[in-house]
Amino acid sequence: MSMDGISRQPPYALSAPQAPETPALDGSLSVDVALVGAGFSGTISALQLCRRGLSVALIEAGEIGQGGSGRNHGQCIPVFGYLDETELPPKGFALLRDAGRMVFDQIAELGIDCAPVQKGWLNAAHDAAGLMRARAAHAKYAALGKAGAFLGPDEVAALSGVPGYLGGWVHRDGGHLNPLAYVRGLAAAAQAAGAKVCTQTPLQGLSRNAAGRWVLRTPNGEITARKVGLAVNAYGTAAIPARLRHSLVAMTSYAIASLPLSATQRRAVLPGGVNFSDTRRDPMFFRIDDAGRLITGGLVELRRGRFSAPTCAEAGARIAAHYPVLDGLGWTHHWTGTVGISARQRPAIFEMDEGLWGLAGYSGRGVPTSAALGRAFAATLADPAEGARLWPQEAPARIPAGRLIGLTVQSLRGPVNKLRDRLA
Repeated sequence: MSMDGISRQPPYALSAPQAPETPALDGSLSVDVALVGAGFSGTISALQLCRRGLSVALIEAGEIGQGGSGRNHGQCIPVFGYLDETELPPKGFALLRDAGRMVFDQIAELGIDCAPVQKGWLNAAHDAAGLMRARAAHAKYAALGKAGAFLGPDEVAALSGVPGYLGGWVHRDGGHLNPLAYVRGLAAAAQAAGAKVCTQTPLQGLSRNAAGRWVLRTPNGEITARKVGLAVNAYGTAAIPARLRHSLVAMTSYAIASLPLSATQRRAVLPGGVNFSDTRRDPMFFRIDDAGRLITGGLVELRRGRFSAPTCAEAGARIAAHYPVLDGLGWTHHWTGTVGISARQRPAIFEMDEGLWGLAGYSGRGVPTSAALGRAFAATLADPAEGARLWPQEAPARIPAGRLIGLTVQSLRGPVNKLRDRLA
């Protein structure tokens, strides 16, 4: 708890089931595939590899959900700029197209207790230019069977509880969940399928032995494996090859959560149960969790997202402008996470050395992206030829001065977008 009384941790652990028991690695282990990073992608890949009959070890430097998978906004927004039939293999295009549906189908199949709500993602147009952008996005996803008719102002108001928007659309496969509970459930499923899952087991060294097998050195043991999959995204340490780390710009995101809304407030805010975002360059986006908390956020800037008082004050004013019933809303949690942005803003699966593969560059929206890419990564590790039919195997561009770029973008993006909104 901070001096201002706001918790610096997400509220997700308050309702999430306990994580499975995953003791640290102690001793030696030999497997077909070793995975590093037990977030969404690592746990999904481990589960899929075990289902293929391969032996799998999955190591995590901290606890399950300690990184980005347990610190995100909990939204499933399956809308991607790189969902392009000319850029992706047909099977990969279909996999990404259906990523949102796969999230909730997987939750149901595995019986994961993570407060899933799949009532769609609402994109509301705030002005004429935003209306054009929303109509273009709607046309793309409606053609794929992911959206119904374009909504008029009254329909947007009925779903959101906010009058005044010019129109909008709903992606049917969107929704939200408790991300910490989700990744814990995925880890338990991978473990039940046969994966050896070890937490508090940071990777300290990576090398090849005389037999050509990979050796992963950890504080109290080592793993030998035919193949290695690195699924740490922006949370890589110095033990992760520089080729992967230097393919990303790491940016810090933030989120805040309110006190649980009263019954009266809850009836007024997002009565349709959707996730909400609008078409502003500096967008409003938020959801309501299973405890009735409003959760919103963005990228950390010089003040917003960095300091709790101004962050909560600004968010409160913006929310109250939409919902007067929320005037004076109290905030209880403010936390941060790390997002990995690639040069193409598209995830990459690539081989750095024989049998050493990386998956990185989600650029946000990790909940639906990982559902597709975790499967593609598992297929690649099992059979690269099969994996290539699901996702391009391309080494991402190296990004020099990534840290400086990240700090510059984070400092300027919000103010510039707010200015663009005012001038529009």
